[in-house]
Amino acid sequence: MVLNLSGEVDYEMLNKLILAFNTLKEAEELCIYFSSSGGLVDVAEAIIDFINTNKERISITFYGEIFSSGMNIFLKTSCRKKILPDTRGMFHFSWQEVTISEGGKPNSSYDIFSLKEMKASKNRTIAYLKTTKLTETEINSIKKGRDIYFSHTRMEEIIF
Repeated sequence: MVLNLSGEVDYEMLNKLILAFNTLKEAEELCIYFSSSGGLVDVAEAIIDFINTNKERISITFYGEIFSSGMNIFLKTSCRKKILPDTRGMFHFSWQEVTISEGGKPNSSYDIFSLKEMKASKNRTIAYLKTTKLTETEINSIKKGRDIYFSHTRMEEIIF
């Protein structure tokens, strides 16, 4: 079965993936065409987990823009992968809005919690990126909060 997952990484995309997989016959494979400009980090992690759990029966062809959460899916899935020409990627840290008081401190206990979680997530992400084929220069730019763009050729170097 062929499934196109494109657009925002959201709960609808996750549900579409699970529904398609659950309709497969026993020996059938799910061939995903994937393009996304980003979306929800928690949903991307669920998609990554689902694909990696079922990697023997799933393959992904990446096309178009693979940005933000989409790039997490690109980097962290361990199934068979293919990249179409003219595909490009972008990685950056996810962020969450936090309300800061006039004194420069978070307004609520939830904002304090969110800041701590974002810092922990950043540390986990940096540790993961160090296990990939990203260069030290690329990782340092990401650490500084920059958007890092990848050509089709560079994306192939990263995963193959």
